[in-house]
Amino acid sequence: MAAQGPESSNAQVRTVCSYCGVGCGMVLDIGMGPDGRRTVLKASGDKTHPANFGRLCTKGATTADMLAAPGRLGTALVRDERGAEPVPAPVDAAIAETARRLRAIIDEHGPDAFALYVSGQLSLEAQYLANKLAKGFVGTNQIESNSRLCMASAGAGYQLSLGADGPPGSYQDFEKADVFFVIGSNTADCHPILFLRMRDRVKAGAKLIVVDPRRTATAEKADLYLQIKPGTDLALLNGLLHLLYENGHTDPAFIGAHTEGWEAMPGFLAGYPPATVAEITGIPEADIREAASLIGRAGEWMSLWTMGLNQSTHGTWNTNALVNLHLATGAICRPGSGPFSLTGQPNAMGGREMGYMGPGLPGQRSVLVDEDRAFVEELWGLPPDSLRKDGVGRGTVEMFRRMADGAIKACWIICTNPVASVAHRRTVIEGLEAAEFVVTQDVFAETETNAYADVVLPGAMWTETEGVLINSERNLTLASPAADPPGEALADWRIIARVACEMGYEKGFWYESAEDVFEEIKRAWNPRTGWDLRGVTYERLRAGSVQWPAARELGPDRNPIRYVDGDGKLSFPTASGRAVFHARPHIPAAEMPDDDFPFVLNTGRLQHQWHTLTKTGKVAKLNRLNPGPFVELHPQDARELGITDGDVVEVASRRGRAVLPAVVTDRVRPGCCFAPFHWNDLFGDHLSINAVTSDAVDPVSFQPELKVCAVRLTRVSSAPLPLP
Repeated sequence: MAAQGPESSNAQVRTVCSYCGVGCGMVLDIGMGPDGRRTVLKASGDKTHPANFGRLCTKGATTADMLAAPGRLGTALVRDERGAEPVPAPVDAAIAETARRLRAIIDEHGPDAFALYVSGQLSLEAQYLANKLAKGFVGTNQIESNSRLCMASAGAGYQLSLGADGPPGSYQDFEKADVFFVIGSNTADCHPILFLRMRDRVKAGAKLIVVDPRRTATAEKADLYLQIKPGTDLALLNGLLHLLYENGHTDPAFIGAHTEGWEAMPGFLAGYPPATVAEITGIPEADIREAASLIGRAGEWMSLWTMGLNQSTHGTWNTNALVNLHLATGAICRPGSGPFSLTGQPNAMGGREMGYMGPGLPGQRSVLVDEDRAFVEELWGLPPDSLRKDGVGRGTVEMFRRMADGAIKACWIICTNPVASVAHRRTVIEGLEAAEFVVTQDVFAETETNAYADVVLPGAMWTETEGVLINSERNLTLASPAADPPGEALADWRIIARVACEMGYEKGFWYESAEDVFEEIKRAWNPRTGWDLRGVTYERLRAGSVQWPAARELGPDRNPIRYVDGDGKLSFPTASGRAVFHARPHIPAAEMPDDDFPFVLNTGRLQHQWHTLTKTGKVAKLNRLNPGPFVELHPQDARELGITDGDVVEVASRRGRAVLPAVVTDRVRPGCCFAPFHWNDLFGDHLSINAVTSDAVDPVSFQPELKVCAVRLTRVSSAPLPLP
């Protein structure tokens, strides 16, 4: 559905939602605004899009309200010295100054004195160019993404178990599954459209098992709800596999033909009988047995997870243990079955494919592999041995620690808000304060992170430019220009390319359009992992979305199952061609409650808000639905602490404090509390729960353990806090 001329009163443009990783298709109604610029009048669901078939959640449905919100950046903002108020500046001058100062710091202190921190909300083209600039031309190993906070453990777990990152199945599995096993995901609130697809299947007879410490909206609809103790998921997953094996519900033929490592599992699983697992997890033994029975008797079953498993110091192991269940039952790489991680951002899947975390290179490659480095050097026109073998950092948390310690002296943050979103955020603040030069790039002027920037560059919205976004099921949708950017705002990919050219890297960043960048990206196809966009073009995407692997332009738009060739033969991209069992023992969280900090804090999202409110917080309709922050605690704990509904409560850890109104509810377990992470400094003092959270990281994925930390709850007053 191409846009008609801007003078038309009924022009429509197809695009994709900018919120979570479901990747819903949208149709935007376009008209002329009072300032004479094209503007979005209304957003509705695209009935032809394979992710949502016309459905939208409240966030997507209010897209037009968000796009009309005030506060957009139309110029750059520059401050001459720290503490001074930023003043508007021409974008050309700000780009030139950014390039000059970055180049000077790199020339004086070396490439690792420069860090890039990017986002799963960027287009594929922008993500690709950010990594190309960092690893290919600057030569820094300090490029990180906010995906490190959400999907790093799932990606690392997939690679260890299956040989490559990303789900092996598709959303189409929702219509064929007999059992859904949802663990560490409040799908109803965080991925509502997929939850509706799941509910449709449940109404047709499928069963829903939900594992969560908090009785969420998803848990309310479960046939079997397992209210687990925080951080004990590994014990449960091992206990379920113990029962599947004991009850004869494994698939020996599949195990023998397509896996390795099973021989170590029976002895390992003997340590996880139901009674032991019940004691560790707090789940009744009968419920554990019922869950294993439902999975074991299912013809097809899906598992779905997100931050509840990933944001853990053993998040990678959680993914391995969950994949073990699928490998043992043979329920993988066939319609209706498989492990399916739900992505938090609209293009985090694409960013992982572009390699924008750690050792990644485009096309699911790695700087740690000699052949991969040689391939990308040729792709980027670099001399042999240009890419660093050690071109890998150790995650977001360490990057900001290095900045605070003075090793990183310049930082460019694009389309993300780490002052609000990173665990133990004090480290981020100290890092930005210590850095010699901080650049941010955003669409709105006011964010918690922009307050620390020396230069703020104005990005264009995804509705104002062209670019590809890839959702959780590997589906590519093209965002087409539907409105005009304000002032001098530019597409993120174009700003990156212009800064790179000003730094002296014109040869590698000559692009005239986003389509030019996309065509180069396609050359990174990877026959080992199956990552393949060669059959995708902008022209094809203008007609509809395409799911990779897509090798041929005339091939099908939907390619739902990975690792199966045209003859139906299954082969995983591991050294042996077999998927791998990993025996992963239960270990406690890094920080457990004690006498000083006796409660366990869990954090998460709400249905009608998103991330750090830079977008949804500007929509009045959504603010009426989720108006402000809170902390939930159990009635038993509330009585002992003398806290009643609405009292102001301090939530304190070894790292910091937040002050929030109390909600007394049995949704949480005794000894546990829950707070959403959306509200931060722009909405009031001491509202940031990430002042409290733990930045202990998974040693494999470097993802911080945002979901579990020890806190103390103290009643401050009975006077209600004013709503933001």
